[in-house]
Amino acid sequence: MVRLRILKTYFSEILMLVAATVIITIVVLSWFLNYHFEQFSAATVNRLNREFLAENRRMNEYLQKMIRISGMELFLEPSIQNLMYRGDLKNFDEVTGIRRLDAVMSAGMHIHSIYVYNGARKYVYATSNVDSDRAERFRDQGALSLLGGSADRRRLEPIPRFSRQASGEVPVYSFVFYDIRKTEPRIGGALIMNITLDWLREVFLDTPSSPSRVMFVDADGTIAYHSDPSMFLKNIAGDGLFRRLKARGDRSGSFSFLSGEDEVFVFYSRSGENSPFLIRTYPYGAIMGEILARRRTTMILVLVCVPLAMLLVVAVSRKLYRPIRQLVRRVDPHAEGENSGQGDLGFLSSRIDSILSRAETVEETAESYRKLLQTDVLRGALSGKTADPGSLLEQFREFRIPFSPEEPFGLTGFRPFTEEKLDRLRSDFPETALMGVPFDGERMVVLFQGGSGRTTGVLCSRAVSLGARIAVGSPQAEGLSFLPGLADSLLRELRFSFLYPEGTILGCPKESRSSGTAVTYPTEKEKELLQLLRQGRAEDAFEAYLQFFEAISGGSFTHFRFSMKRLYISLQLLAKEMGKGFGSPKEMNIGEFEQTVETLEDRTTLDGFFREWFEAFEKTLQRCRTEKNRALVEQIRETVREEYANPNLCQQYLADRVGLSVSHVSKIFKEAGGVSLSDYCLEVRMEKVSALLAETDIPVRDAAAAAGFSNENYFYTLFRKRFGTTPGEYRSRFRLR
Repeated sequence: MVRLRILKTYFSEILMLVAATVIITIVVLSWFLNYHFEQFSAATVNRLNREFLAENRRMNEYLQKMIRISGMELFLEPSIQNLMYRGDLKNFDEVTGIRRLDAVMSAGMHIHSIYVYNGARKYVYATSNVDSDRAERFRDQGALSLLGGSADRRRLEPIPRFSRQASGEVPVYSFVFYDIRKTEPRIGGALIMNITLDWLREVFLDTPSSPSRVMFVDADGTIAYHSDPSMFLKNIAGDGLFRRLKARGDRSGSFSFLSGEDEVFVFYSRSGENSPFLIRTYPYGAIMGEILARRRTTMILVLVCVPLAMLLVVAVSRKLYRPIRQLVRRVDPHAEGENSGQGDLGFLSSRIDSILSRAETVEETAESYRKLLQTDVLRGALSGKTADPGSLLEQFREFRIPFSPEEPFGLTGFRPFTEEKLDRLRSDFPETALMGVPFDGERMVVLFQGGSGRTTGVLCSRAVSLGARIAVGSPQAEGLSFLPGLADSLLRELRFSFLYPEGTILGCPKESRSSGTAVTYPTEKEKELLQLLRQGRAEDAFEAYLQFFEAISGGSFTHFRFSMKRLYISLQLLAKEMGKGFGSPKEMNIGEFEQTVETLEDRTTLDGFFREWFEAFEKTLQRCRTEKNRALVEQIRETVREEYANPNLCQQYLADRVGLSVSHVSKIFKEAGGVSLSDYCLEVRMEKVSALLAETDIPVRDAAAAAGFSNENYFYTLFRKRFGTTPGEYRSRFRLR
């Protein structure tokens, strides 16, 4: 009775108090979760983005340094210096210089074109994909504007601009190289390297599928790079985003910004006071989409929980142990009736699980960035870029790389190989520390520690079973200092995977490529091949090509690609020598041919391509030879018909008239007409003397002399043999008829 009285007296007060407490708690909790989740997400993304931007700056500076070094090496080469300053250039000098420019463009990363300005000749020489021309007529006049005296402050720095080409304007970065002692009063010669925007697109990992947008903006607001190519070189100094960024005054940070009707998160960084800004923007929903959904759900939950709070007060006022037991059952996954009686409290529990899952996703993102940094550290160790042992040890510890630098390393190389296949390989060897470093998308060097002496062979066999075309083993690296040399040998051999059948396993790299010895271009073999083609000997030329192929496949792939490209250019030049009559088979431009060599999977494709070219040369020469012989035979016949009365008309006489040997003339005439040259001369003379006997009354002796027979007895013998009668009888019979 006392309990009922207490419930009747204090029920309404308890009910309102508990309901207000529940509502206030839910509202405060939703605000607290929304605020702190937003701050946590923004801070996490900002921290990862700063690491990403710092790594990009390092890669960008490294690429600029490599471009400057390679550009200066090219600038100082004698062939380029001749092309740049000499006023009496010969065709050989021009071809040599342009071929060198083509070689550097094909070997360089994302090089669009290279120009050489010759001030003495007022001429611009360019790579084969751009037409060379006089300076005032050169299509890309924007490049020449970089050569003014005021441009010296931008010397060796990337200059964003549009390069005008036949296909339209192409956005590029231009690097200008010239001798600073020759800037006044004018530049006598200069080298301009034009790099495509793909250079920065790869540095920034900027892909169409990425939710973010990247901008590279100068201090004055000019866009030097943008995910949208149409924004290139536009000025955004008046844009609200850029003004706010400038007003903050710090070198890196983040803020939210309302762009039109959409809110975005802006992350930015710069290396120095006057250096450009690297800006990355994310849609607000890409980072805060989940918490916005949670906020809406929480507000709905508030409205749902009000009647539940009323019922809860009644339940608490009657017996406190019942809701406690229900709470325990909801927390315990093995509690009875977990799928019944959950209600809205169960819904709230599932939402909390979703928030925790979201936090795990952020942690996974951080882990993926850490793996990328691990791969970059190992790539630096394999390529020899990080040669300091102390620095490597520190990076191994910082990024938790599962290797001990003091212990020996095992190396293997596979092509092609992907991260998915690497995960399957790693699961097959759980007791072996194993990591892979991809190169060029298809090649992968796999490092491992642990296992037995047979681990290398077992790894190669398993990789082939997973789809690798070729697997190459390597001797054990006793320390970090041995990694660059062994990795270089593996990568070289993998580039030549097309030399081997599918599923090949090599015990160690080929010695001629791994030793690092220089392989020169087989010039003599090329001359022999071209000479055979000029003679129309396709089979012999193909045998010379096989020897040429064997000579160049013993060095680096870069040398192999350059040699095949140079041979193809020589074939194209030889085809131009033959004129319009040459029947070109499946012709490709230089870029397409280079891409074919780059992605070659089977050498039969390349062999078949060159065999078709050789056969086309042979057919063209045979056709030209036949036409030439036909014209020669017709010339000889015309000479015989005109000079049959000449007693000196003979094979030697006719051979002298056409400037060839007697045997060669006789052979050509016989093959073309089916009759020997002497028989043809006799036939023409007999026709002429028979006509004179039939149509005139001149003596037989005079008729024979008029037809070129100087020996009368010999004439009578030949006439009787030809007509079966004497000349006199022939005349009499003809007149009787």
